Amino acid sequence: MKKIFFGTFLLTSLLTGCSTTPKDVAALPSTWAVSAIDGHTQPVDALPAKPELVIDQNFNVTYQGCNTLTGKLTLTSNDLLTKKLASTRKMCIQNEQATVDGFVKKMLTGPSDYLVNQNTLIISSDRHTVTFKKVK
Repeated sequence: MKKIFFGTFLLTSLLTGCSTTPKDVAALPSTWAVSAIDGHTQPVDALPAKPELVIDQNFNVTYQGCNTLTGKLTLTSNDLLTKKLASTRKMCIQNEQATVDGFVKKMLTGPSDYLVNQNTLIISSDRHTVTFKKVK
């Protein structure tokens, strides 16, 4: 547990140091691929395709995993959350996919803290962290 906390703390500290504006809202609209859960690339690496989170200029959000999540992103100076998050309810056979989808859904329904720089988006709660890499 200490290793996970330390790793998350270190990653957060590095990103904060690398970005002049960690809460750079203008950098959010993009397509982001899930790259890690709690600092670990498993179960993400086990998936045939990395799930993507699309945030548009109006902060509409769509997550494409086994299930599709859609909603409107609400931002404060510290947190993000998605109000009225709609979700499909497919039975995800691949356990890793269901795990990743569950973590992303928890982070989006927040409130969750977020850090963003040019190529990385980190959404975290007091218990978990989901890291995304910019696709486009």
